[in-house]
Amino acid sequence: MPPTKTTTIDEIDAWQEVAAGTLVVGDTDDISDAYDAMCYIEAAITDTDASDGIEITVEVSYADNNWVEWSTFKGTAETAATTQIADNPAPAGATEILLDDSSTGDFNVLGRKWFIKDGTVANSESVRTQADDGSHDVSLCQDTLREHAVDTNCYDRVDEWTVQLPDAASAVRVLYNNVDANADYHVTMRISKTTGV
Repeated sequence: MPPTKTTTIDEIDAWQEVAAGTLVVGDTDDISDAYDAMCYIEAAITDTDASDGIEITVEVSYADNNWVEWSTFKGTAETAATTQIADNPAPAGATEILLDDSSTGDFNVLGRKWFIKDGTVANSESVRTQADDGSHDVSLCQDTLREHAVDTNCYDRVDEWTVQLPDAASAVRVLYNNVDANADYHVTMRISKTTGV
């Protein structure tokens, strides 16, 4: 009989703003009990000013406060487009979202990941376009996690990364460095861990 794998996933950094010209230190997660661990990081441009791209650094530690760089990368330099939700509201579990204008920017580009900036920032989420009907009704690759009110702002650029963490590390955190002088970002990080086999 094959072994049974025990895997968990935790939200470490809920969606939060990284204002222009600031660095946010993400929460620390203990991975000392994990046989295997992976970070899932997303960064959305949430401004219509031109962006230089956000710098992401994943740090690991073998003990408290002994942080070293494991991986560093940079997001896309781009000017994001924005539109608003026209559904009143867009319900949780929605597989389609009606936008004011899906033809602005890249909301109607198949496979494009975009960001719904909820009034309660931690309830924001990213979605991916599967199809566009030409009337601003966008079909999604996966149903939404939460309800979003009419006129909620959406932005058409989300970068995403997965980072495999070293087995010997005991803790991990992410630094979100918004080197741009004008454009804001929103970021999130989750971790999946294999804790038993």
